[in-house]
Amino acid sequence: MFNAAPLLFALHESHSFATRVARHLGLPLGTVGEHEYEDGEYKCHPQEAVAGRRVVVFAGLYPERGLSVHDKLCRLLFLCSAIKDAGARHLQVVSPYLCYSRKEQRIHAQDPVITRYLATLMEASRIDSLTTLDVHSKAAFDNAFRIPTQHLESTQLFAEHFIHEHRGEAPVVVSPDLGGIKRTERLRQVLEQRLGRSVARACVEKYRSDETLSGSLLVGSVEGRNVVLVDDLISTGSTLMRAAEACHNGGAKCVWAMATHALLTSGSESFLKSQLFERIVVSDSIPSPRLESFVQAGRVEVLDTSAAIAAALESHYAIGDAGR
Repeated sequence: MFNAAPLLFALHESHSFATRVARHLGLPLGTVGEHEYEDGEYKCHPQEAVAGRRVVVFAGLYPERGLSVHDKLCRLLFLCSAIKDAGARHLQVVSPYLCYSRKEQRIHAQDPVITRYLATLMEASRIDSLTTLDVHSKAAFDNAFRIPTQHLESTQLFAEHFIHEHRGEAPVVVSPDLGGIKRTERLRQVLEQRLGRSVARACVEKYRSDETLSGSLLVGSVEGRNVVLVDDLISTGSTLMRAAEACHNGGAKCVWAMATHALLTSGSESFLKSQLFERIVVSDSIPSPRLESFVQAGRVEVLDTSAAIAAALESHYAIGDAGR
């Protein structure tokens, strides 16, 4: 039992993503029993025996139809507590999109640091480890949690996709704000290594006061070059649109936008329709029916991260050696 492959479970819309991961691993996806009461209360439990087993639960903590982020977080914590109560030896949560990862520091006096509060809730539910994809600030993420965490990046996936589409042409990699420079640099290094030649970088200034954005100074040269704008997530898309406009004003030949999480909140329609971008590339960490027409029109591409998640799990659990 100690060397047995982990049991896999998923909640809500994460079921489709988890099914793809399970297929890569050659493992079945377990069933979660769920019941919602007339007064809105809820219970859930694993329908396979978990005593003494290692367990992985998939749950993307983004809003979906009929379920807020808080609904999904509460249900995840209930399921994890039930799994540990039933005797699971080790419990790992895989949350490609982790809610509240942007609430990681105090901007004003008495501001909440919600990333740390989220960590406390997960630890109280006896979650043993957490895996996520491209959080807003890796340093803040690492500092918030006392349990082991694994932070995966989509850098390699985005780099390979751009190289394939541009037949090896070196772009200028641009950060839409100062806070994203490290993220941009990681992509630049991967592109440089894969292409075998120098890849330039640039940055656009951005200032935010509450919901107001300002700043459009482009630091670096993009004239006559293909540009890749890199961010961790797209909410309304206003940051990327402002940066794309600065790049075009600087003489860029074309602009691609690449971001891991397509949150696409209210107001993002103008971003998706914007002629500032030749292509918008996102991952499948947040499924969005709104993207379907844009994908069909060739404006948006969605990259599959399930193989990368599966590879991380396979390495961690030595699944090939454990037997399936």
